[in-house]
Amino acid sequence: MKHCYSRFCLLLVLLAATLAAQAQIEPAAQYTTLTPAQLMTWTATGPTAVPANVSTVPLATRQNSLAPQLNPAQSFSSKVNWCPDGMNNFVGYLNEQPQFNLYNFTHWQYIDVLTWFASPIGIPCRPWVEAAHRNGVKIIGTVFTDGPGFIALTQKDAAGNYIGAQKLVDVANYYGFDGWFFNEESRLTTAQSTELINLLKQLQALRPAGMEIHWYDSMLPSGVVSYQNTMNTSNAPLLQSGPDRVSDAMFTNYFWSGTTAINTAVTTAASIGRSPFDVYSGADIWPGRNPQQLFSSTTWLGNYYTGNSPATPRTSLAVFAPNLTFNGGLNNFNSNPADYANFYKTEVRLFAGDDLDITTADASGWQGFGYYQPVRCAITSLPFETNFCVGQGKIFANNGAVAVKGWTDMAKQAILPSWQWAKTGATTISTGFDFSRAWYGGTSVKLAGSLAAGASTTVKLYQTKLPITATTNLDLTYKGLAAGASSTRLALYFSDNLTTPEYVNVPALADTLWASTTVSLAAYANRELAIIGVQATSATALTAYRFNLGKLKLYNGTAAAVAPVANFAATATTVLTGQPVTFANSSTNATSYAWALPGATQTSSTAVHATATYATAGTYAVTLTASSAAGQNVLTRPAYITVLAAPPTGTNTSLSFDGLSKYVDAGIINMSGAAFSLECWVKPNAFKTTSPYISSLMGIEDGGVNTLMLRLGDAGIDASQVQFVAQVGGSTRKLASVTRLTAGQWTHLAGTYDGTTMKLYVNGVLDNSLAATGSLTANAPFTLARNYAASRGLDGRLDEVRAWTRALTAAEIAANTCGVSATSTALAAYWKCNDSPALTAADASGHAHPGTLTNMATSDWSTDVPTQCPTITATRSASATGLQVQVFGNPVPGGRAEIEIQGAQNQPVTLQVSNALGAVVWRQTVAASAASRLSVTLPGAAGVYLLRASTASGTTTVKLLKL
Repeated sequence: MKHCYSRFCLLLVLLAATLAAQAQIEPAAQYTTLTPAQLMTWTATGPTAVPANVSTVPLATRQNSLAPQLNPAQSFSSKVNWCPDGMNNFVGYLNEQPQFNLYNFTHWQYIDVLTWFASPIGIPCRPWVEAAHRNGVKIIGTVFTDGPGFIALTQKDAAGNYIGAQKLVDVANYYGFDGWFFNEESRLTTAQSTELINLLKQLQALRPAGMEIHWYDSMLPSGVVSYQNTMNTSNAPLLQSGPDRVSDAMFTNYFWSGTTAINTAVTTAASIGRSPFDVYSGADIWPGRNPQQLFSSTTWLGNYYTGNSPATPRTSLAVFAPNLTFNGGLNNFNSNPADYANFYKTEVRLFAGDDLDITTADASGWQGFGYYQPVRCAITSLPFETNFCVGQGKIFANNGAVAVKGWTDMAKQAILPSWQWAKTGATTISTGFDFSRAWYGGTSVKLAGSLAAGASTTVKLYQTKLPITATTNLDLTYKGLAAGASSTRLALYFSDNLTTPEYVNVPALADTLWASTTVSLAAYANRELAIIGVQATSATALTAYRFNLGKLKLYNGTAAAVAPVANFAATATTVLTGQPVTFANSSTNATSYAWALPGATQTSSTAVHATATYATAGTYAVTLTASSAAGQNVLTRPAYITVLAAPPTGTNTSLSFDGLSKYVDAGIINMSGAAFSLECWVKPNAFKTTSPYISSLMGIEDGGVNTLMLRLGDAGIDASQVQFVAQVGGSTRKLASVTRLTAGQWTHLAGTYDGTTMKLYVNGVLDNSLAATGSLTANAPFTLARNYAASRGLDGRLDEVRAWTRALTAAEIAANTCGVSATSTALAAYWKCNDSPALTAADASGHAHPGTLTNMATSDWSTDVPTQCPTITATRSASATGLQVQVFGNPVPGGRAEIEIQGAQNQPVTLQVSNALGAVVWRQTVAASAASRLSVTLPGAAGVYLLRASTASGTTTVKLLKL
């Protein structure tokens, strides 16, 4: 395929500036990407090893069963490699995140391998490995670096062994994931390419059983980068070279249509003695990018199967960029947690087709991957337990007790229903995840709607392969509006009769609280349970039916006592005095809890989720003891809660951001034109340490395009360098500062463009410039402290943030760092950041662009402001006339004070400045027409001066401090 069409075909330097950019959304995950140099020196006890990223969840065994499939004609020969684009950008975390709207995946049963696509060396994050392994899915990391990086990996030790091969095996074994995906898209010499191929061969000898090495169709054995879009005789040696196995699978590029490419792969595989299912024919499903267009039709997907029949696949399937359900413009979940229903609906559509019903084939349009691919069953032994938690939510429940908070943690994802959703019978009942009710975690499964008299709806939930004995029991935890023997029952399908289920009545509810029941399955001993379902039915009409499944457990004999594990997370770790904080309890297997909350107004609690307030500023520890009959477990988080004194209303403040989830959403702002400026004060706490090294300050990044931004860091520059980015004349232009900022220090930044030149100012001084021509088209969401992805957030503070639709002059920038008039020409938006304790940053320009503090709290207002601007505004009013003088920057930077006069009532204004001894050192009278924005000249000597403004009807004074 042509280089410009391939999503993989982006060099690492370009990757950092596009949708596939890699980064971590959590500092703790910083070594989940390594440089080749870091990999070559990696050891399990070294500084780049992260014990918190080690997964101990084993890979579940799968039993492929055709008989219980909704379509028993499907085939298990074809495998699926699922490759979201830029995993560290969306889910690069190790611990529970305080965000609901991160990328999530709930259809593990249809895939075999998930490629953790990241660069340069992308290591899968533990929560996703654990979720995948519970479902029997392998996760492989990515080796995606430049030419020198690959050359570095082929270094040999004294015995002639490839050091990089052993390191890759060591890293995968240490972290507990399942192999590597090689993406080599840099030109190598033939000799260098031969070394890389030999490294792959050695990996085959070193890797343990079950570890997989996948190769992407890019480089040929000669070292030339040439995408074949199939496996043919040119690239086949990267899979099999004579008798030598080079790779376990090949992921082909995706610029193909029709059947020719797939036919070629099948023929070539046979010629080299490999299975055609070792070839994963690639499909890039990102909207509008390649021939494999999603949600238009499945014509292209049918090409994988002879005669479009799911029974006769020809190769395996590789799906690139399925994260389009999250950030491909099909919903707004990535920027708006309230749009979660549309995100999950889009995920269901991906597999179930346009009709969102996996039980029937869509007559036209998109039929879904589930039409072709069978469910892989990982529920093969007892005990089996699920709480239906998808791994994120807007609440967190523990044994039904709810704490309200947004969160994401794939490590907490349960084994989810095999089919989403397989429903037959009355269409008046809907099925889905309920994000408002949960037994544990953030979700339950809900059936809701109405039923006519005698009607019923059956939902098949889980495909299983479970031998039932005389001692097998089933525990069910549930709630609802109408649930009882006549309205809800379990539908159990056994392998010896898959057409007629056995029904188990669910006992009636006394109220709408969670209830639990235990059912003996002894009557079905010596049979194999193949499908677990639930049926809503009623002899009489039900107008408001609802049934929630919160927990399901099958086991033999008496349920084994399991020792509790204490765990919790706070709704906020930085709060104000008097502001409540809730500790959401995510402990498992516990029946009672004891909280120790030193420093709080109530120092202990036995609630499931404890709530505390603190009267005194400080840093406090929190301890939770979780207990059950099987024992107790204690977790202490030292220095966990930071309590700050609340800034008084109207105080000069800045806004604090965490570099993870906190940002300000100012809505859509039109910055289009041939001239613009961005300016702000910034105080970084720290700079990003991993690719793409970006800390966003302000601006617009529309659809992943660098539209208009002021930020720190990028690929190719230091993370402490300022970068002014604008897409002018259809080209993205990037201007980096010469100056490098210092962490913990306030700096004023301004970027301007006048139609011919981009300029970057640091502390009022021109730092760098770049010639550019053309206009900007930017009419999109404008954010502070984040652009495009949470990984690019600012860890630090912002103050005095302004956007202009004209180019500021050097004199204006130098004079107005601490404030400007709200009525200044072409001031598009102006956030003074002095709005504590509100959760909105007011737009002082009057253009109605208030900034919503997102994932933030009142404790994020800080009295840490630029020392040059301790009081942004100093005002004295004459009571009779309302005459006011507003000073922008006090202490006064430089030798001129910028002031604005209000309330002069069209009268001339006399201004005079006196020193501390009362001597007048400057005097000027201005006409009424000029009495607005003025510059006042101060003497060279530092000290306190008094500025007096007078009209015929009044006088006001203000003190000026010159440093």
